[in-house]
Amino acid sequence: MSGSYDDSMIDVSSDSFWEVGNYKRTVKRVDDGNRLCNDLMSCIHERARIEKMYAQQLSEWGKRWRQLIEKGPQYGMLERAWSALCTEAEKVSELHLEVKTALMSEDFEKLKNWQRDAFHKQMIGGFKETKEADDGFRKAQKPWAKKLKEMETMKKAYHSACKEEKLAASRETNSKLESNNNPEAQKKLQEKVEKCQQEGQKTKERYEKSLEELNKLTPQYMENMEQVFEQWQQFEDKRIHFFKELLLEVKQHLDLSANHRFQNIYHTLEDTISATDVEEDLKWFRSNHGPGMPMNWPQFEDWSVDLNRTLSRRGTKKSSEGVMLTGISQTGSDQPVQPPKTNSISLSMPNKAPPTGFNPFDEDDDDQDDEEQEVQMEAVEETPPARNHNSGKKPEVKTVSSNERTPDWSDEESGANPFSANGDGNPFEDEPASPMLSVAVRALYDYEGQEQDELTFKAGDELTKVGEEDDQGWCKGRLKDGQVGLYPANYAEDIV
Repeated sequence: MSGSYDDSMIDVSSDSFWEVGNYKRTVKRVDDGNRLCNDLMSCIHERARIEKMYAQQLSEWGKRWRQLIEKGPQYGMLERAWSALCTEAEKVSELHLEVKTALMSEDFEKLKNWQRDAFHKQMIGGFKETKEADDGFRKAQKPWAKKLKEMETMKKAYHSACKEEKLAASRETNSKLESNNNPEAQKKLQEKVEKCQQEGQKTKERYEKSLEELNKLTPQYMENMEQVFEQWQQFEDKRIHFFKELLLEVKQHLDLSANHRFQNIYHTLEDTISATDVEEDLKWFRSNHGPGMPMNWPQFEDWSVDLNRTLSRRGTKKSSEGVMLTGISQTGSDQPVQPPKTNSISLSMPNKAPPTGFNPFDEDDDDQDDEEQEVQMEAVEETPPARNHNSGKKPEVKTVSSNERTPDWSDEESGANPFSANGDGNPFEDEPASPMLSVAVRALYDYEGQEQDELTFKAGDELTKVGEEDDQGWCKGRLKDGQVGLYPANYAEDIV
């Protein structure tokens, strides 16, 4: 390719494809095809990432809400219908993961392989197809471009000769009008005009001839350019057809509405929700948590020895701190200190509902309530509290939590005190000590009264025992300040 031809390709006078050098846009389309392959791969890759993220979010949403529904108060068939939304999310999540896999393993890979087969990189930049297109157009355009340059040269020479002829004629006319006209100069100007006319005629003929030759070459030029253009039209045709087929495959992978599994998910969801029976749910709740629950209504029961073995009023008292003294044992001494006499009980009761036969509104005497309770009681060995005068350690106090007692153990029932006249306040404040007994005793251990009718004292305090020890190991005593109440018998010893 000559340098003059290269110069002619730079000066483009119009935007037509036939202008020299305007085929570059067609050549650039080859490079654009490779770029579009990269763009479409990026597009598919991003959509696959979105499908994966959506699938993960659906799955996390379904698991979280399934747990909330199971722990929540919803029940019955409506709970299953609500949970069906979580099942739908999990199944749709699986489908979207399959979409992501199809986009990457099928569509993305197919496009990548097609690009590798259609565009071949050269060792020194660019693609082989781009160079072939450029060479094809350049070869088809070269003869016509050469003639075009020659014609442009003839045109420029003709126009220049015309300009010189006109300038010479103007000088001759001006010379004739001058008064001091020199014949010799006039003759030279006339000869110049004739010479310019002859030169203009020659350049005109050459210009016309060059243009005629260019016009003769134009049809061949157009035919050659058409052939090269059609070649790369076919190349682009293959790319467009491939992209179209690929996009249709992407559509099929994305279109879950055409997937029978996707349709089944929502048919199942609709059937599960539609199957919700409001009346059935209400009936279930009535039977399990309402008036439909079974009940052991109170019935007449004959007296028996087992029913008579009930706790004393002292043993059934409910501690205000939520614990009850049930046993005292001595550790670290030669002779153990036994707890006050008491009965331990084993209770059979549900976790939530009160025991059968319990009436929360019954405020009758405790003896009648005890007979109506169905409580299994196991008596422990009744060992009298031992008096250990040499022990310096406080006996261990075994307690049971208040929530382990039956609901029948209420403050109302424990209000009746065998040592109280009316059950209100401290029954011993105004009651005089019995004249039958008045023994000075000393406290062995600290004791804090659990009820209003119990004394509180420290180890070493002196008090007066004014009542004999009962069968439960409790004594009636009076402090120095005059307060009268009960205390564990083995918490004090007589002063000799």
